[in-house]
Amino acid sequence: MRKKQLNVYRKITMGILLMILSVASPLYGYTDFGEVQDQGVSTTLEAMRMFQVHYTNFMFYTINVGTPGFIETGVYNSRKKTEDGYNLDYLPFFRWRAGPMIETNKELDFYIDANSRGFFVVQLPGTIAFTRDGRFLLDSKRRLVTLSGNYPVLGEEGEIILPEGEDILVSRSGLIYVDGQPISSMKIVVFKTFAAMQSFESLNGSYFILTKDVPVEEGPEHYAVVQGALEQNNVLKGITGDILMAKNAYDASVKTAHLMNRALNTAATLSSP
Repeated sequence: MRKKQLNVYRKITMGILLMILSVASPLYGYTDFGEVQDQGVSTTLEAMRMFQVHYTNFMFYTINVGTPGFIETGVYNSRKKTEDGYNLDYLPFFRWRAGPMIETNKELDFYIDANSRGFFVVQLPGTIAFTRDGRFLLDSKRRLVTLSGNYPVLGEEGEIILPEGEDILVSRSGLIYVDGQPISSMKIVVFKTFAAMQSFESLNGSYFILTKDVPVEEGPEHYAVVQGALEQNNVLKGITGDILMAKNAYDASVKTAHLMNRALNTAATLSSP
């Protein structure tokens, strides 16, 4: 039993190390300059790179399995025809389905019901970001800020500053009341289509920035803010079986590349005078 546990820990440790190496290398910015001339070896190396991306994603899923608002990133494997044959490639995308709602009964925890297309707006240094992580608190200036990073949560008129009071209530439209008095309204953005949301750039899986303007739905009738609840992560694939599948596929590609390289070396030796 102990030996089995050690094997599991060893595999998880290897995965974390691979994830660190993957983050440090430009996986998504890889360019093939044709250094490898043999088509079989080149295809095997491309497969290794793709399975490394899958493996890295699964490790991020496992690490963030308890992070509210974390969005799963998928990868499509694609096979493109070229003049010299076929190239393997991968296309990353976001799975925007909403995670399950969990009640916390905390007055500064919030959930957005907007058919998986609604986000809170957060002020980051130099830009704004969108998130589904509704864990908020009040800082020393009584600004409403995020629990992760203490970034100001934006309302319709900028930063939200709440006066002293005992009772904080938030309506389904995002209007904040303190002791029965309306103070400010949260800025909720609901995007029109999931296709437009693919133009997001992920900062950490929970916070996103836009790379171009996309259409949004105007008006509170498109969403409902639920106080005292959070959206859990929407990860479905962060399980050990999927991680090991990606790792085993990567290992198989490595062994195939070694065998092909050895066969090429043998062929070159036999053909030499």
